[in-house]
Amino acid sequence: MEKIYIYIDGASKGNPGKSAYGVVIFKNDKIYKKIGDYIGITTNNVAEYISLIFALIECLPFKTNEIEIRSDSQLLVKQVKGEYRVKDDKLLIFHKIVNFLFSKYNNIRITYISRKDNKIADRLANSFIEKVCGLF
Repeated sequence: MEKIYIYIDGASKGNPGKSAYGVVIFKNDKIYKKIGDYIGITTNNVAEYISLIFALIECLPFKTNEIEIRSDSQLLVKQVKGEYRVKDDKLLIFHKIVNFLFSKYNNIRITYISRKDNKIADRLANSFIEKVCGLF
């Protein structure tokens, strides 16, 4: 059974500000798929949750594989693991969706990584903001 690695990132220019998400899925140590999009004016934390939700939906066909999601959002990772309480009402809704999606997988975990180790997902998310802002 192969291991799937997923790098996720949410970006916001301003907080709240123009926001986007990026998801990069690695299968057999190669980029299998990149997804992302502009999501409007919101906060970075909302963008981080949106990236995780899209990653979890996109990987449902691999639900029997070992999956590791990697994020540079310490808040997101600690909330998903239950180490931090979710205080924001909007994030609580996303947190419930994430918990439901996590329950669909057999062998999945989320891991905190440094920002420098998440450059590919960060660049992807920011590229959608740049397109909207006319910088690209």
